[in-house]
Amino acid sequence: MRAVVIASVFTLVACGAPSNPDGGLDGGPLSAADGGLNINDVSFLFPLPPLGAEAQLLSLSSSGPKGELLPRAFNDGLPLLVEGQTQETLFLATRIISARVDPCFPGSVPPAAPVCIKQIRLVAQPLVADDKSILTQSTRDATIHLFYQLTDSEFSEVHRALFDLKKIAGTATDGQPLDIHPVMRAQGLNGAYASKVKDLISTYCGAQNLTRVAFMSVAQQGNLWRFGAFNVVNGALVADQIPRMPSLTSQGAQETGSDTFRAGSLLPAAPGDDLVVLLSEQEMRLTDDRTLRKALTSALKIENPTLSSPKTIDCASCHVASRARHNAEMRRNFDTSGFAERYWAPARMNVNRVDQVADNASALRSFGYFGHQSAFSLRTINESAAIAEALSVAP
Repeated sequence: MRAVVIASVFTLVACGAPSNPDGGLDGGPLSAADGGLNINDVSFLFPLPPLGAEAQLLSLSSSGPKGELLPRAFNDGLPLLVEGQTQETLFLATRIISARVDPCFPGSVPPAAPVCIKQIRLVAQPLVADDKSILTQSTRDATIHLFYQLTDSEFSEVHRALFDLKKIAGTATDGQPLDIHPVMRAQGLNGAYASKVKDLISTYCGAQNLTRVAFMSVAQQGNLWRFGAFNVVNGALVADQIPRMPSLTSQGAQETGSDTFRAGSLLPAAPGDDLVVLLSEQEMRLTDDRTLRKALTSALKIENPTLSSPKTIDCASCHVASRARHNAEMRRNFDTSGFAERYWAPARMNVNRVDQVADNASALRSFGYFGHQSAFSLRTINESAAIAEALSVAP
């Protein structure tokens, strides 16, 4: 089974019939799944809780057999996530809003032989109740990304638990695009399904197996974001280098435009990468087709888990690629469906991007919320499809 999991993530994704790229924001109508796991069976976005009910989501101090999800000392060692707030306030307000199972997070940098790390990955965001026009919590535009390494035996147990959850979900997740989880949305955060997912997290995630902490902070009234990551080494956080920029441990992104006219930049951009063309509405509209094609190709490679990995993509590029690419294709009427770099999901996987933020240039979220609106990247969707296919053989 181990060989199936590891190999499938990188190779099985190309084996199914390609999906139609013309529907939704990026995908097309797909047939319902006819067995096995699907996207929402391996990646879980929790609904936001009602006002005053934030305790329905796990906190950073939630604890299980492996300890707290994020010890306070580690949290205090991170950069301040939201300008004008305090570490204490943010720590208490932050909740786990999504979870993903990953059988093969890369543990080596190409061209070294690939090393697969089995993981559960959590995304946490600070909740805030500053929008009284809605009845649920909202979120601040900042993130902590937590990585928990599993042993082979632990991952086998988690794999079996995914099939137990699938029995509860039935056909509710079949053929559905990545979204707020359909069963949790129907049952609520105190329902049987959400409770089992939270129990799974509490059982297998904690300080004992926390290996990596990444962050996205926000400043300048929501126009400037910083990205970085720390590895947990001998009980301490050690800053990791940004891929493609080995001398840096932090990278930024800035957006000074509007919802209809982008004016974005990466601080700094990866050398020799034309992706930045897509971030400026003026540059994107005026550039020649050859340069535009190169920029779109770069975005497609970032979105494709068979062509790139977290070890080969810098943080900011990964977070801006999906919406910038789709915006450029619409504005320039440019069709990339025939590009060799485009990811093709197995036919039963629905890789439409259906998030509520659409192509909002200020929404950099990959798997969470922008305010109270859902936000996903194609990278997350495509990875989830590949992992679901790889894990569809029962353990």
